[in-house]
Amino acid sequence: MVVQNLKMEPLLGTPSERVLKIRDKMLLSPFELDLERARCYTRIWKLMENSPPCMRKAKALEEFLQKLPIRIDNDEILVGVKSSKLRADPFEIERGGNVTTWDLILDDSLDEKTKKMAGLLGGTVNRCAPLTEQEINELKNQIIPFWKGKTLKDKKIELLKEAGLYKEYSGPGARIFNSFLPTIPDGYTLLYDVQGHIVPGFKRVLEFGFEGIERRAEKELRNLNEKDEDYDHRKDFLESVQVVAKAVCDYSNRYSDLAMEIAEKADEKRKAELLDIAERSRQVPAYPPRNFMEALQSIWMTNVVMEMSYGELNVFSQGRVDQYLYPYYKADLAEGRITSENALEAIEEYLVKLASVVIAGQNNITIGGLDRDGEDATNEVTYLFLEATANVKSLLNTLSIRISSKTPFDFLKRVCETHRYTGGMGIHNDDKIVNLLQKAGYSLEDARDYSIVGCVEPTGTGNDFSCTGGIGIWMAVVFSMALNEGRVHLLGNRQVGAKTPDPSTFCNFEDVKKAFVDQLSFAIERVVKMADLRDQAFAKDFPSPLLSSTIEGCLESGKDITRNGARYNNSCMNAQALGTVANSLAAIRWAVFEKKLLTMGELVKHLRNNFRGARVLREQLLNKAPKYGNGDERVDELAKWVAEVFTEIARKYKGRGNEGEYRPSLVSAAGSQIIEGRILGATPDGRKAGQPVSNGLSPVNGTELKGLTMALKSAALAGESPLTDGLAMNVNISPSLIDTDEGICNLASMIEAYFELGGKELQINPYDADTLRDAQSHPEKYSDLSVKVTGYSARFIDLSKSLQDDIIKRTEFSK
Repeated sequence: MVVQNLKMEPLLGTPSERVLKIRDKMLLSPFELDLERARCYTRIWKLMENSPPCMRKAKALEEFLQKLPIRIDNDEILVGVKSSKLRADPFEIERGGNVTTWDLILDDSLDEKTKKMAGLLGGTVNRCAPLTEQEINELKNQIIPFWKGKTLKDKKIELLKEAGLYKEYSGPGARIFNSFLPTIPDGYTLLYDVQGHIVPGFKRVLEFGFEGIERRAEKELRNLNEKDEDYDHRKDFLESVQVVAKAVCDYSNRYSDLAMEIAEKADEKRKAELLDIAERSRQVPAYPPRNFMEALQSIWMTNVVMEMSYGELNVFSQGRVDQYLYPYYKADLAEGRITSENALEAIEEYLVKLASVVIAGQNNITIGGLDRDGEDATNEVTYLFLEATANVKSLLNTLSIRISSKTPFDFLKRVCETHRYTGGMGIHNDDKIVNLLQKAGYSLEDARDYSIVGCVEPTGTGNDFSCTGGIGIWMAVVFSMALNEGRVHLLGNRQVGAKTPDPSTFCNFEDVKKAFVDQLSFAIERVVKMADLRDQAFAKDFPSPLLSSTIEGCLESGKDITRNGARYNNSCMNAQALGTVANSLAAIRWAVFEKKLLTMGELVKHLRNNFRGARVLREQLLNKAPKYGNGDERVDELAKWVAEVFTEIARKYKGRGNEGEYRPSLVSAAGSQIIEGRILGATPDGRKAGQPVSNGLSPVNGTELKGLTMALKSAALAGESPLTDGLAMNVNISPSLIDTDEGICNLASMIEAYFELGGKELQINPYDADTLRDAQSHPEKYSDLSVKVTGYSARFIDLSKSLQDDIIKRTEFSK
C-alpha cells in the first residue's frame, strides 16, 4: 500500500519524558557480566550431563527462567529482563566463547596490560566488566573448571585436530594468540563459535502464542512413530519444546504477579498502568495478542527469552516489526483504543530496551519495502519507527530500511531527514535483493518478505536458519599470502596457505591475479571444512529448542534448527577489505607492469620491510596509483573482479548439512577491519603493516577524492556480483548536506540514482570529523551519539580509540 496524506510535521528528535528517563538510566549504567545464566546452566549440566541434548538445554533454560530475579521499574510499560543487572547479557558458558578469554583475565600470573588485551577481544569495543571478589572466585573455582573440555569450543577444537585442521603456536605472545586461535584458526580464516544471525519466529508467536506452540509439539509427538527416521532426536526435540514453551509462559506470569503486588502500593496513575501490565503479561506471549500493546509486549518478551536461551552472542534481529504491528495498530486506531502518540512512545521504549545489549549490533529492525504480494508495504507504523529512531537515537540498534521502486519518495525523504538526528541506519534496495534471494532458492513471496539480520545480511523472516555470520576469510590477508608463497605476515615463515610461486617469478599481471585466486580457493575450501565440523558439534550437543520452536519448518519436521529443521538452511562466507585488495592490485599493475618503477621482487621486499627506506615509493603508491571509489572504471572493474571471484568460489559449496549454499557477503563486523589490519603486513597500495584495512565494500578511507556521486558509482559496479548474504557501503556526510529541505531532496535523489545503477545498500554517518573528535575528547557530552561502525551500529563513545580513529578518517562528503 502507498501511504497517502500522512502527517509529515518536522521530526523533533526528543523522546517522551518517560522514555527519556528510561533511556538515560540505561545509558548511564555500566556494562556488566551477569553470572546467573552460567550458574543455572552449570547446575543443570552437572545433573543431566548424559541426558538427551535438547531436553538438557530445555531444562537449563527452565531453571534460568525460574531463578532469575525479575523487576519492573517505575517508568516502564514493556516488561521483561534477561539479566539480574541493568545492562548485562546472559553469559553462554556452554558455548565456550568467553571461557578462555575470562580464564586469561582471571589469571593472577598475567599483568594488567595482557588481561586488558584479552578482554578487548582485539580492541574493538571495550566491554570488560567489573567483577566482585565473590564472582571472581565463583568463576575461577566452580564454573570454569566444570566446563573445561565440555564446551562447544572444546568439542570443535577436538574435531579440528582430528581432521588435521588445527595447530597451536609457540613463541612470544603465544598464550594470547592461542586464546583467539579457535576463532581465527590460521590467521586468515574465521570460525566463530556461534550459529546466530537469525530472525526468531515472532510471527509464529503472534499467531499461536507459546501455549499454541506447546500444543503443536504435543500433537506432533503423538503422531511420532518409533520407526520414523531420526526418531530419538525428534522425540527429544518435541518433548523439549513442550518444556520451554511452558517455561516461557510461567516466566511471563511472574511479571503479572509482580505487577499486581507493586500495584497495591502505587498511586492511582501507576496502579492503572501496572494492572494493564499484569493483564498483558497473562495474555502474551502465551496466547495471541488482542491489541497493539499486547503485540509489542509479546515481541519484546519473546526477544528477552530468546536471548536468555541463546546467550550473549545470539545476534538476533527483530525482523519486519512495522509489518507485525500494523494490523493491531490499524484496528486499535479505528476503535479509539490507541493514539499515534501512545504508539510512538511505546515504540520508543521498545527501541531503548533493545539497545541494552552489551555486544553491539544484535537488534536489527527492518521496516518498509514490499509485501509478500509485491505491493508497497510502507504504513503508518513504518513512519512511527523512523520518528522513534530520531527521538531516542539509534543507540546500539540498527534500523534497516527497505526501499523499492514502489516506495513513496516522501518516505525516502523522511529517511534522509531522520539522519539529521542520528546515524545507525542502513538503506537496502528491494528491487535487487528480492531478485537475488529468489535466485538463491527462496520462494518469491518469502524473498519479498526478507529481513536484514546482524549487520546487512538479507534472510527469510521467521523461516530461515542460514546463520548469516560467523564463517569467513580475511581477504586482504589472503591477498598478501599470494605475494608470500602462502605465508601470513604475523606468523613469520610458516606456510599456512597454498604454495603459490615466488612473486619475483611473476611475468605479468595475470600471474598476480592467478596467485590470488589460488590462495582464495584454498582459504575458502579450508574454512568450509572447518565450519562443517563446528556445525556437527552444534547439532550433536548444543541444540536450540526454544528458538527452533518458533521457526517455520522445525515443528513440522520434528527437527531442531541445528539439524536443518528450518524451511531454509544456508551457510555464509564473509569477507571485507575489497577496497584494500582492489587498490593493491591496481598499484601492482600501475607501478610494476605499466610504469615499471620496480620489479615484483623489489616491491615484495619493500612490503616485507614495511616500506623502510622507500618513502618516495610509498608516496607514489599512496598518491599516484589509481584508487577504487572515484568512478575510475579500470580500478572499479578490478574491485568487481575480486567480488566476482570470491562469490564464484564460495557458491561452489553446499551449505550446512549439505543443504542450501554458501551465501557470500562483503561486510566488516565488530570492528574486524581493525583486527585484520593488525594481522596484516604492508600492502602494495601504500598501507603500512598494522593499519586497518577497508571496511566491507567501502573504498579505503580518504581515497574517494571525486565526491559522493563517484564513490557510489564505483560501489554500484563493484557490488554487482550475487552477494546474497549482503554488503556494506559506509559513507560519512557533512551535516550541512542535509540541513535544508533542498539538501534532503538531493540526498534522496542521489540514493534513488545509486539504486537505479544497481547499488544494493548504503549506510550514512551524518557527522563531521570535528564532532567525532570532540566526542573522543569529551565523551560525557555525547552519550547518545550513534554511528555506523561497519555493518553494525554502536555508541561512538563505547568504541575503542583505534576504531573511533578509523571512522574519523573516512572521507567526509559535503556535496
